[in-house]
Amino acid sequence: MKNKIIIISIFTMLIMSACKTTKLVSKTTLPSTNAVGQVIDQVKKIQPQFRTANVSKMSMAFNVNEREVNVSAVCKIKKDTAIYLSIQPFMGIELFKAELMPDSMKVFDKMNHKYYVTDYAFFNRRFGVDVDFHSFQSLLFAQLFNVGKKEVFPDSCRLTTLSTAQNKIEYNSGSMLQSTLLSPLNVIQQVILKAKNSDYQLQTDYSDYTVVNGVNFPQKIAMLASSRNSKATCDFSILRVEFNSDFKLTPTNPDRYTLGDIDQLLKK
Repeated sequence: MKNKIIIISIFTMLIMSACKTTKLVSKTTLPSTNAVGQVIDQVKKIQPQFRTANVSKMSMAFNVNEREVNVSAVCKIKKDTAIYLSIQPFMGIELFKAELMPDSMKVFDKMNHKYYVTDYAFFNRRFGVDVDFHSFQSLLFAQLFNVGKKEVFPDSCRLTTLSTAQNKIEYNSGSMLQSTLLSPLNVIQQVILKAKNSDYQLQTDYSDYTVVNGVNFPQKIAMLASSRNSKATCDFSILRVEFNSDFKLTPTNPDRYTLGDIDQLLKK
């Protein structure tokens, strides 16, 4: 059961968001494309910007339907190319690895010698959530995005200024509702994704921003995925990271593993 929790949590972590929802009162709504565009430009200037990220030390705490797991992990990102996440319950011993590319995802269960392959449509089929590689990449490091798109389109967004002097950018993709909460300085604090065709919600909260290699990023990310009948949370802290360094991503050879059915895996 513990193995299953970790595997589920790999997917959970990549798409979900945090549970610290704050009740806010709207003060002014500004639908003007110019107003939205100005705020979007400010967010882009101060959000994390990098070509590579090497998270060599990260702690993760999962809670899946009241079952808790605490693990260590490392994560390597080459912007717009690949995301490799390695789960290491024991120092230096890799038990699970997720390899995300723009068109597919692979998860390797090294202890049971199995691997699973799927595309991003899996999340739509399974949860009614329309996300892709770009959405995952943006969620992991608090970057502004329009869910399902590779670019941010100001004329498709709505800007609301709250009584707390915070801005909120809302986007309607057709199948998803997205809300991005900004600090008074327009730093991303929270992203909420809601599926229109289900009760599934993904929420991510960001805190403890710090600067490393000239990149301002959140050291702590609290995540929550919830529906009417289930809830999964993931709180993780980035303890050591280096940006814009050169490294090689080596794909795992699937020939040493047996291909499994990810839908069957999640039913266990």
